[in-house]
Amino acid sequence: MKKLHILIFVSILASADTPPKAGDVTEARVLADSTNWLVGGRDFNEQHFSPLKQVTDQNIGKLGLAWATDIESPMGLATEPIVVDGVIYVSLPQSRVYAVDAVSGKVLWRFDPKVRLDRMRNSWSARSNRGLAVWAGKVYVGTGDCRLVAIDAASGEKAWESPVCDGSQTGITGAPHVAKGKAFIGYNGSDIGVRGSVVAFDAETGKQAWRFWTVPGDPAKGFESKALEMAAKTWSGDKWWEVGGGDVWDPITYDPATGFLIFGTAGATPEVLFGDKADMKVGGDRLFAGCVVAVDADTGEYRWHFQTSTQNFHNENMHVLMADVVIGGEKRHVAMTAPKNGFFYMLDAATGKFLAGKAIAKVSWAASFDPTSGRAVELPAREGRLPLSGGHNWWPMSYSPLTGLIYLPIHDVKAHSLAPNEFPEEGKLLAWDPVSESSRWVVEQPIATNSGVLSTAGNLVFQGEGTGEFAAYSADSGRKVWSISTGSAIHSVPVTFSVKGEQYILVPVGWGSASRLFATGSSMATPLAKRGPARLLAFKLGATTPFPAVTARIPPVPRPPDQTFSKEVIKAGEALYSKHICFDCHAPHADGSGAWTEDGAIPDLRYMPAESHRQWYEIVLAGSHRKYGMPGFGTPPGYPIVIRKMSREEADAIHAYIIDLSWQAYNEDQKRLHSK
Repeated sequence: MKKLHILIFVSILASADTPPKAGDVTEARVLADSTNWLVGGRDFNEQHFSPLKQVTDQNIGKLGLAWATDIESPMGLATEPIVVDGVIYVSLPQSRVYAVDAVSGKVLWRFDPKVRLDRMRNSWSARSNRGLAVWAGKVYVGTGDCRLVAIDAASGEKAWESPVCDGSQTGITGAPHVAKGKAFIGYNGSDIGVRGSVVAFDAETGKQAWRFWTVPGDPAKGFESKALEMAAKTWSGDKWWEVGGGDVWDPITYDPATGFLIFGTAGATPEVLFGDKADMKVGGDRLFAGCVVAVDADTGEYRWHFQTSTQNFHNENMHVLMADVVIGGEKRHVAMTAPKNGFFYMLDAATGKFLAGKAIAKVSWAASFDPTSGRAVELPAREGRLPLSGGHNWWPMSYSPLTGLIYLPIHDVKAHSLAPNEFPEEGKLLAWDPVSESSRWVVEQPIATNSGVLSTAGNLVFQGEGTGEFAAYSADSGRKVWSISTGSAIHSVPVTFSVKGEQYILVPVGWGSASRLFATGSSMATPLAKRGPARLLAFKLGATTPFPAVTARIPPVPRPPDQTFSKEVIKAGEALYSKHICFDCHAPHADGSGAWTEDGAIPDLRYMPAESHRQWYEIVLAGSHRKYGMPGFGTPPGYPIVIRKMSREEADAIHAYIIDLSWQAYNEDQKRLHSK
């Protein structure tokens, strides 16, 4: 008996000294672990709340930089790290993956899936990646050319890859989610007529387990399920099935309480704007586009849906989190979500029944909201466009079960009169009581686009801003208790974890929003913050590592070539710029990245150097930069959007328009330089 006890003791010592298996994430661990950040949102509920409380609102003044690691990413970072047993896994643009030691910041391995950029839509999709998943020794990342790739968590070598969708049509920017031995993933494409779906793969082998189509296909080919047959009755119009829509480009949540996969879908535009479908018009509710949908996680069978879109309002549904709340004295298990439309919704997780909903921002597209059905009564469009409204985008919100509050990163319409060229929206960090449907506190922010939110049991809420500030607030009062200027715009998701008894706060920084390609840059970053480096920053109590230098500078706009074209040609070029979908990557009225880059980023055309102006025909018509993602518009087909062959005269007109924009930027820049 004594010998047996010795053997058991030795066995225990050996197991204690054995390092954990890399990427050892299981369902049991996700349900029980409080020290790691094992899945998106930390646990299956996607609450983005941590029970760690070593760092509190009382001692946060001692928080210092533990380490900083520079990341090679000219398109910044817009991602949520996963942390497993002292190793950080983080995704980059072009679906690259880093494994980083959580204590030292040392890079352990890098993986590059070698995403193809020589297809138009893939080029766009590849420029941002919002996260990855880890499960049973593997790391999973979706790619811009529409693959799901599994990587060995220990070695960084590829284990397998599987196609998710048609890589010539669209790509993946969102994070896979894992549960029950499966990896779940969606993709982009509602805005270009791609038919959406969610796909489940066996996490070990990569074999497809099931696919749930979110909108019906051609009725002549039959329906994949009874649910889609039902959904088809809500569509109208000639060849309505060609509109596609309903893509699941980000929000996927697994709910272990019901066994459901609950996700949000994008809308299906009544008028498709691109390609040969430009004049198509469809009507009806268009299920299951613009919905929150629940399916059985094992089989993919439909369970329920709740629609947030209306027949004329194209809405996109964002992050869905699960919680147990008391409503009217009764404990309810609920799904909570805040879509782009400016409302907050609470739904019964088992049935999808609407429980509560209210506007959380200035909503000017809807006249009223029916609290019984949860349906908004929309206002008519003005001059073909809906009026400006606030709302919530993909950046995750957080729910603290200790305070009972939701902490939302939203953008809202400014209340004051606007100065010339002032962006009309501001950012807000909103503490929302979902039961009383009221605001507890709000922090107003100068930049409309900011980071995701993290809350902790230390009575803290963390968020980064487009200005480069990373700040912490008291969760109960909203009082700012700590902040640091990072020098880089922050569009990622902060997380927290504990290693060897020390709590770390981790935030990726660097201007990484995909909308930097087509939206107003000043709504996402300051002129300097958008040029700051991409980095991982880790903080802990008592750390004294000096903050690394930030050497960002605003480069001057190069002098453009003389404008030799007439005003009529310039105006024609503006129309052709839209006709050939140039704005999808090079928005003409956006501030732009403010640089001419050929290192993986998409360049700001106003900063085009003289050599590129001279090579205009080779680049735009002949496709000399195709491998970098720039198609040859004079040599279609080959890209799903490039369906119209561009003539030399059209290329000249577009060039005239770019030269005109360049001169506007150059003259403004000269004023800036001479005012110093």
